[in-house]
Amino acid sequence: MRKIAVFLVLLCLITACNNEAVQEDTTDTLATEEVILSPEERLIWNTVYDSLGGNYVLKQQRQVNTDSLTATELITDINAVWENVQLEFIKVSNDTIYTAIPNSEFLTQRMGSAGAAEYMATSTYNLTELKNIRFVNYSFKGGDHAAPGTFRREDFRNFQQQ
Repeated sequence: MRKIAVFLVLLCLITACNNEAVQEDTTDTLATEEVILSPEERLIWNTVYDSLGGNYVLKQQRQVNTDSLTATELITDINAVWENVQLEFIKVSNDTIYTAIPNSEFLTQRMGSAGAAEYMATSTYNLTELKNIRFVNYSFKGGDHAAPGTFRREDFRNFQQQ
């Protein structure tokens, strides 16, 4: 009888240890899985085409904690979406972020007026998500479809928010 009791206790211990190992492995696997977002999905604001209205509108894709945002991170995401228009961070002063587009020919000459306006609206909305930033100053050589200057969200009322 005593041998059976010892056998059952050992069996219970082995089974209990085995269950913990499976749970730890599952937890470790879940903790290391990472969701990879496309460049468009990484943006906080993006433009979408409204087929009923026949125009582009801004849509907030996700909520963010503004304390965790950085200018470099946002500009990297913007540049990933528009590979032919590379935005550079210059500085932040008061409520304005200063940027530059060293090679602006694609933005000002090739994207057309709608494409350039879409770029300016989307990048302005995303950059003004930064804490205490209300204005975005763009420095670049102007052209037929876009001009440099300082912009705020209100400058893009034609991209009515959804």
